[in-house]
Amino acid sequence: MIVARYAVSDPGKAAERSRLLEEHKAYLHGATIRILLSGPSAPPAEGKGSTAIVIAEVETLAEFDAFSAEDPFVRSCVYASVDIFEWRPSFGLLQESL
Repeated sequence: MIVARYAVSDPGKAAERSRLLEEHKAYLHGATIRILLSGPSAPPAEGKGSTAIVIAEVETLAEFDAFSAEDPFVRSCVYASVDIFEWRPSFGLLQESL
């Protein structure tokens, strides 16, 4: 199954986010799940939280939930919100490689 995580950073946690950025990246690079795509949005407007998306292939949604819960950004509440959901891509150039 393909899952997506859409997370919005808490602007008030910018210093914590900067402090944990390398640990967060290392966690994603060392993932035991198959991450298909991951990355942040363009810099947000002033006072707004940046967003980030992770798209992964896993056996179950619970597997991804467990992976996400151990992300340093999630553990340290850097994100104001985190939405995780099954995604069913149906069209596009990358579709054939899934």
